[in-house]
Amino acid sequence: MKRIPELDGFRAIAVTMVISGHIASGWPPPPHLMSRTPSLLAQVLNHGWLGVDIFFVLSGFLITGILLDEDRNNYFRRFYLRRATRILPLAIVYIAVCALAYGHPYGTFFLLALVFCANVAVPLNIPLPHGPIVLWSLAVEEHFYLAWPVLTFFLKRWAIALVAFALVVGEPLFRYWSVSHGMRSDRAVYFLSWYRFDGLAMGALIALWVRSPYFTRRIAWTAILGWLTLVVAATIALMPSVFATGSAAGSALRSTQAQAAFFAAMALVLLYPGSTIAAPLRSSIARVTAKLSYCLYLVHFPVGDLYYWILGQLHVSDSPLGRGVYAARVIVIFTVSFALAALSQRYLEGPFMRLRRFESRPHDAE
Repeated sequence: MKRIPELDGFRAIAVTMVISGHIASGWPPPPHLMSRTPSLLAQVLNHGWLGVDIFFVLSGFLITGILLDEDRNNYFRRFYLRRATRILPLAIVYIAVCALAYGHPYGTFFLLALVFCANVAVPLNIPLPHGPIVLWSLAVEEHFYLAWPVLTFFLKRWAIALVAFALVVGEPLFRYWSVSHGMRSDRAVYFLSWYRFDGLAMGALIALWVRSPYFTRRIAWTAILGWLTLVVAATIALMPSVFATGSAAGSALRSTQAQAAFFAAMALVLLYPGSTIAAPLRSSIARVTAKLSYCLYLVHFPVGDLYYWILGQLHVSDSPLGRGVYAARVIVIFTVSFALAALSQRYLEGPFMRLRRFESRPHDAE
């Protein structure tokens, strides 16, 4: 399948949402400033975590597409070598640097992170470093891709689609059941892999769909409107509890609501490639941000921690800045994070990816 420039825009939106959300709430500003923040802006920033769901849907789409198009000769070797050269160099360096920076209390967390189990530390009440907690989502993806290549290799496409559909429908029900029976949504359901596979599975469904004869505009519009209607109906049926923090209904559907919107947007972009309305998704800014997104996602939170550590060492408070608190955070975190990501791409990630001894794939940033 040829490269789709608009997908860079989705990746850029995802990482920008996550960084913006953390800039707003990762280090609480003075209470008087919070009261002056426009409610709509506060709501948007407080939902920046939904950018992770865009990453999951996009990753499921891209990786499943790679697997479906992969030559069956050396299938597993090629896939896992590609994943290793993409993920491991930066992950290992990042974990090593953070382990030194954050210190002894978090040793168990970083050991788990080395084997892509950082998300397991959350429900086990293992001490969590503030910035590197972002490693939880990387663990979810890697757990999914332990089994998914096996399924795509041995199963027919209709069977793969059936498994993916079962995950998309079943995961919200599983989250609802778990929280209803005492599982804490913020300590387990949000982080553990087996509660979060539906976004990746939704992306996999799109990858299967666009490679089938059923991806026509008429069928697609019917499917998109039908799926959105189903999610809206479920939301209405479960109101008002679906919007209550920590509720079973909210834990079940919060990610599904977002993923339904991302599913619709991605399908429409694939239906109308090159459309004028999607031009911002193809912009040079989106392309550069997407290229650097993996490192940006990992480093931005520790960069913010370093910023506030330096202020503390200098005995300087940013409270007198008023709304400038946010401006200072934005300037420092975005500037330093982009600089580090560019250096990583030039001297770490890029060289390892060029070591690949096989044909590259479109969107092989995955």
